Amino acid sequence: MLAESEAPSESASTDPLQRATGWLRRSLNLGRKPEGERPQDSAAIADVDHPTEAMSLFDIEEAERSGSTPARKATSPVRFLLKFDSGLTFTVGETPGIIGVKPLPEEPEEGRQRLFLDDDTDTVAPEHLEFGVKRGVFWVKDLKTVAGTVVEEPGSPALQCIPYDVYPLVRGSQVRMGNVAFTLH
Repeated sequence: MLAESEAPSESASTDPLQRATGWLRRSLNLGRKPEGERPQDSAAIADVDHPTEAMSLFDIEEAERSGSTPARKATSPVRFLLKFDSGLTFTVGETPGIIGVKPLPEEPEEGRQRLFLDDDTDTVAPEHLEFGVKRGVFWVKDLKTVAGTVVEEPGSPALQCIPYDVYPLVRGSQVRMGNVAFTLH
């Protein structure tokens, strides 16, 4: 039951959409246009009930923009270390790339890394694996190779990659391309 002070007055709007909009604006502190001077006494604020003013979409957007937002920290670029069983290591960033034994394109590509491997067993294809970073997560994609690609995350069983499917990885995961493997750090 509502107390008498909480009971809706007869002059209050009975339109549920208008009531919900008013509640939402009050909840988001968007119910009133910014004023020059506001009372500093919190008791005075609590005793005065301010009705919600009608606001245009522009007014709401302006109120959202004027709200205080915490400053963002400057983030450094994400880096990953690919540590191969042979002792070879590569540091990669957010630029996508291809791993293979001879991944030389006929024409140079901009915005793509090429990582070259030595494989005496001929199990790594010339363009075996594509990799990249999306939203800070390292991913790999098998490029339909004969030997295939196997991904094993820590604490999970090994998973044979389906060609051209993207597999997001966590640090500590091992990726095996034929007889060559690397660990993601």
